[in-house]
Amino acid sequence: MNKTNKYLSLALATILLSACGGSSKSSQNDGKGSIDFAKYFPSESMSKAYIIRTRTLETPKTILYTETIEVTGQTITTREKTKVIEEVNISDKNITITNYTDTESNNSKIVHSMYRNIDLGDKIFPKSIKSTENTSLGKITYNTTASCIVKSKEKKFEKGDYLYEGDLLKLECVAKGKVIYEIKQDILDAGVANDLNGVHETYDKWYVYFKKGLGEVAVINDNCILNVKTPLIVNDNAKASECKSKPYSYEFYVEQ
Repeated sequence: MNKTNKYLSLALATILLSACGGSSKSSQNDGKGSIDFAKYFPSESMSKAYIIRTRTLETPKTILYTETIEVTGQTITTREKTKVIEEVNISDKNITITNYTDTESNNSKIVHSMYRNIDLGDKIFPKSIKSTENTSLGKITYNTTASCIVKSKEKKFEKGDYLYEGDLLKLECVAKGKVIYEIKQDILDAGVANDLNGVHETYDKWYVYFKKGLGEVAVINDNCILNVKTPLIVNDNAKASECKSKPYSYEFYVEQ
């Protein structure tokens, strides 16, 4: 299982590996920050294992995911088994991240470049995401924007049985926009999905934690679903009492 598909709209790969191709550049960042983001990537070759815990509208699931990281000079290559899924190249001023799709017949890639020196409050990984999916109900169009804010530096993060201590960097990420359902006319005529047809606002917020020298250690995404018929439409701005379902996606680095 490729890391980019192990959860929905959760980690940074969700922004980098969206349905639209091309490259993206960071904004609101002058490259003169006091935080060297390059130091929050793995500093040496290693194997990393993650526990992924998810709950949608169904039973909670737990998955163990392992990736192999090779650090050669200023290049960090991440593999799932033998397949390269990410490559990070670090220069004096920039970090260039290349993510590869996991479709066996498709060798496309997404390239993102950013300054390596950042400050708290900087916006990184900005991306416009537009895609269309044809389903049995009709056409669904996603038109959203996503980005992360460098939220804070932490000395400790703990959730459940998982504890991380040291030099931690916390990112707050948001994907927001519109999801448009164009339900097939025969289905509308049957009166089955009239409440789904039209434009729906979506607002998804999640948090990513990096540890210096180790890279990503945790991703926390608690969601609020207002209508169980549209489980992909998230409204994390809503009050807890308004949520008809509270799915989640968590990722935790575990030492082997």
